[in-house]
Amino acid sequence: MEEENNERMKCGDYEITRELHIGDKTIVFGEKPGDYGPDQYLCANRQIILFYARYSEIETGSYLDMMDVFTTRVQAQIEQARETLSQITVPMEVITPEMCSPDDPAEKIEGKVIAIKPEVLRPECQHAANQLGYVVGGFGARGNTRGNAVFVKKLYGQEETRFERYDVQGVVKPECLPEWAKQNLEQIKQRQKKEQNRKGEAR
Repeated sequence: MEEENNERMKCGDYEITRELHIGDKTIVFGEKPGDYGPDQYLCANRQIILFYARYSEIETGSYLDMMDVFTTRVQAQIEQARETLSQITVPMEVITPEMCSPDDPAEKIEGKVIAIKPEVLRPECQHAANQLGYVVGGFGARGNTRGNAVFVKKLYGQEETRFERYDVQGVVKPECLPEWAKQNLEQIKQRQKKEQNRKGEAR
């Protein structure tokens, strides 16, 4: 757990000195400089919404009390992350750069299978189940545009999410795509085809 001094990141009068993003939350620990009263320290959850930090479940108190709250919340997130990983039924392999064609921002990637750079993902999520996605849209998917948004349908779980074009490691080489991903990709394409047929019939 690393300590950081970032004067720009504050929660009210408290400077954030520690943070840990694990599971679906970022837990932060803060200190009010020059204040040696009973509420000198803070623990809270932080969420970034449209580049602004939003804090919730804020607690203040002594150093030991707030450190106890901080470590308790972190431990809860660790257990949640372990539970989530235990439910993944595919191999925890990592899609490496060698398994992809290098991303060229000038090229269109809509309708292709991409891998997200592992370092973009949280440490517990750096494997194929979270890396692999079928690109369904976004300005960043078109190539040579000012936009960066790339909308993908994850091959595992098949939920839709958004990444930026600079998060893309590359288009996955067909021979490097895991068998489970090929099967899920075929399901996605079949559903897309059925949806297109329904729209065509409705016209």
